[in-house]
Amino acid sequence: MQTRRAQADLTAYTAELNKRIIPANAILHDFRLGPGHEGLAQHNPDVVSFHYDGEVYFNVAHEILGRTVAVKAA
Repeated sequence: MQTRRAQADLTAYTAELNKRIIPANAILHDFRLGPGHEGLAQHNPDVVSFHYDGEVYFNVAHEILGRTVAVKAA
């Protein structure tokens, strides 16, 4: 798990598949690549998930990884 900071606005989805825009400079907690968060498909290794503003969000890795930087690793 990591804590990462968004370098640009990010598109992400809730577990209910609601699309949200995560603002640039947001701090993303409990950042995981691959399976790990409750309620997400366990079979896709190319998914990232994270906590922001009290919710769990996810998207495919290539949409998120290049637009965030690690601030702290667990």
